[in-house]
Amino acid sequence: MAKAGLDIGELLLKIATGETGEISKVDYVAQKPKFSTISANDEQKLKRCSPESQGVSSAFFTSLLRELAENKECKMHKFMALRNGNVICECGFEPYSIDYWHVSYSMCKSIVAMAIGILINDGKLTIVDKIDDIFSEQIGLLKFHRKTITVKNLLDMTSGSEFNEAGAISGNDWVSAFLEAGTKFEPGSQFEYNSMNTYMLSAIVTQITGKSLFEFCKERIFDPMGIKRVFWESCPKKITKGGWGLFIRTEDMAKLGQLYLNKGKWNGVQIVPEKWVEESITPQILTGREDSTHYGYQLWINGDRQDSYAFNGMLGQNVFIYPDINMVVVTNAGNSDIFQTSLMAVKIREAIKNLEIGNKPLDENFSAYSELMALCKSISGETVSYPAIVSGGWKNRAIKESVGSTRGRTAAYKSRRGDFKKSLNYFNMRNESLLAAKWLRKIDGKIYDIENNNIGVFPIMMQVVHNNFTDGIKKIGFRIDDNGFFFIDIYEGDALYALKCGFGGKRYVTNINMHGEMYQVSLESYCKTDEYNRFVLRNEIVFLEEACSRTINIYFDDDASDRADRKGTFIYPSVPSGIEVRFFETPGGEMLIDAMKNVSPEGLGGLQGIIFGKIIKGGVKGLFEDAIKNMLEPKVRGVLSQW
Repeated sequence: MAKAGLDIGELLLKIATGETGEISKVDYVAQKPKFSTISANDEQKLKRCSPESQGVSSAFFTSLLRELAENKECKMHKFMALRNGNVICECGFEPYSIDYWHVSYSMCKSIVAMAIGILINDGKLTIVDKIDDIFSEQIGLLKFHRKTITVKNLLDMTSGSEFNEAGAISGNDWVSAFLEAGTKFEPGSQFEYNSMNTYMLSAIVTQITGKSLFEFCKERIFDPMGIKRVFWESCPKKITKGGWGLFIRTEDMAKLGQLYLNKGKWNGVQIVPEKWVEESITPQILTGREDSTHYGYQLWINGDRQDSYAFNGMLGQNVFIYPDINMVVVTNAGNSDIFQTSLMAVKIREAIKNLEIGNKPLDENFSAYSELMALCKSISGETVSYPAIVSGGWKNRAIKESVGSTRGRTAAYKSRRGDFKKSLNYFNMRNESLLAAKWLRKIDGKIYDIENNNIGVFPIMMQVVHNNFTDGIKKIGFRIDDNGFFFIDIYEGDALYALKCGFGGKRYVTNINMHGEMYQVSLESYCKTDEYNRFVLRNEIVFLEEACSRTINIYFDDDASDRADRKGTFIYPSVPSGIEVRFFETPGGEMLIDAMKNVSPEGLGGLQGIIFGKIIKGGVKGLFEDAIKNMLEPKVRGVLSQW
């Protein structure tokens, strides 16, 4: 633990002090493929039907979705609800598509437990097997000086191992590091959440079968259930990460929840042993948490309703399972949730907890169902008008109304201030169009050299989780193409990311290649002026497969004014000589900043204690907090380099 903790402290210092590229001690290899938008022939789809046909009112979901959409803190990406195995409500929150895969973080831990149950049922493993015996060749003589950790201790998070999540950036051989680590307490005696427990379960699958966990799950779980568009990252030793790294579609997450509701059976075939499902959802250990008081086998017993439990991943990736009403609720989000305590989770859990529901269908309510469908379309951005620049784009200033994607505007919501908001939106869009027409032509073809090139398009959290670190942004350019579309060109390392800007509520999607891994991003831009009358180009970059987003605000120096010739006929646009670029990321930054604020000299363990002991001495604490904040919300200067 000590070494791993020091390594992560060292990594944060490198990021904070501006190092880029290969700063991790873990070898990087490109893994993640580009998502396929074409469904496979044998991809099984769940049946869709109205909520009323399954005994639930459409108005219930209308009210819940409206609350989730209107509260910015929820940061919803996707929502899906099943009853009796049927999809009764689904909604992607623009710009996220319900059909696109999404990072799952720790939600995938529950799938690892399924694989272990299958191995036990096959007679190849028992729950009391010791990891020292399973990996006896790697342990050697060290086994005689160690406390015994069993498969069960890994499953219910009671191993007490000092090798925790920090170990994921400490080197290439995670199995050996776990086996060599000490224990904080007697295994089995208390709960301590540790993703490396799950990684070791994945390593056990590989040790026994000779296959990676991902390969094993594809063969025994995913393929039989028609889960085809899925990907799971591996460590440098080709062992599936297990506790994180899974990209999966919302509907396929829902299938896995329904699989457990069905006691492990899918389409009449027993995928996961029924006895194992029952044992997994039985409380195994007290967690000490009020939101989920007990832990089963790689899942949380939450007690919202009778026998309810959850597959949970940070930042809002959840599969809530309610056996007493045969319901599954799935979320993808990008909030600051670590377990199930965010405003999003609380709203959903309270709503389901108080839901009164019967086993008989309700009378179909066309009006209520139509309102729900209209709300879902509005939230997904499918049905609202937006102003688009046409007839040559920004080089010509013709503007007309058309229909297309919007940034989740609340046109379907009724408000007393609706007329005011409508007029204000019109004013803002008109003002934005005038700014764009003046400024975007002015900076067309201009490139600015970035003075401190240690910042990347990727948010810090994504860099750390995927071990894919930036080479630093060297230049930022602006151009209008032959079709009148405006692009921001970001020169990062040896790569060029050409980001197509959408204005007036329009978003454009771009694929970027980050060291061999393809990521799809959605970009929406705004033209503003700040309090100093500087032109500001605000850009919201959403990573459509991730929980993270990046905002890049570009401020142009107020040293440019248009000039006419002596006759007053020709206009010579003057170009700003410099820019200031401010970067923000959500979520992730707030969590680390809050963690740093809570650092105190006594009684600290883990990352905070190590950082305090190594760095935060005397009056340096505030300076280090500022460094962390600057790392997550950096400001850099750019100087005009090309006319």
